[in-house]
Order: sequence, then C-alpha cells, then structure tokens
Amino acid sequence: MNHVEHYHDWLRDAHAMEKQAESMLESMASRIDNYPDIRSRIEQHISETKRQISLLEEILDRNDISRSVLKDSMSKMAALGQSIGGMFPSDEIVKGSISGYVFEQF
Repeated sequence: MNHVEHYHDWLRDAHAMEKQAESMLESMASRIDNYPDIRSRIEQHISETKRQISLLEEILDRNDISRSVLKDSMSKMAALGQSIGGMFPSDEIVKGSISGYVFEQF
C-alpha cells in the first residue's frame, strides 16, 4: 500500500468515526432531560461533528475517493450498541461523558 492509499484509508476511517460520533451524540442528546447545559453542549458538538462530516465528504468527493459503506455501517452499529448499553443505568450521564471523552481522545 502506498502513501496515497494510506491517505485514502485514513479519510474513510475519519469519515466513519465522525458518523459514529454523530449517531452516539444524537442518541445521548435525545435522552438528556435533567441536564440542559450538558444537552446544549452536546447539541453544539453535534453541529460541529456534522460540519466535520461535510468537510470530509467534500474532500472524498473532490479526490474521487469512494466512501466505505462497510466502515460507516459498522461505526453506526457500534454507536447504537453504546447508546443501548448506556440508556438503562441511572448514571448514564457520567458513563456517556466518559465514553465521549475516550472516543474523542482515541
């Protein structure tokens, strides 16, 4: 694999990660009622994430790089699993915050 193919893979991975973040954040925001400040910040983060997705899609399209449907689908499934796993505990906001922090850092 040459450096151009690595670059294309990286862009596809970045797109899939942003799609996962979007799904995870939207799911979390839909369930937070008791913490309006946190919900507002999550909604702001959703807007930022959508902008990142848009920019990545522009780069992918401009360079005629196909999007990885498999990676996008798998990332959305992972986000769904995370949101389902977090919806039942009473400390969802703490677990969601930790999960979001870890996701952003790694």
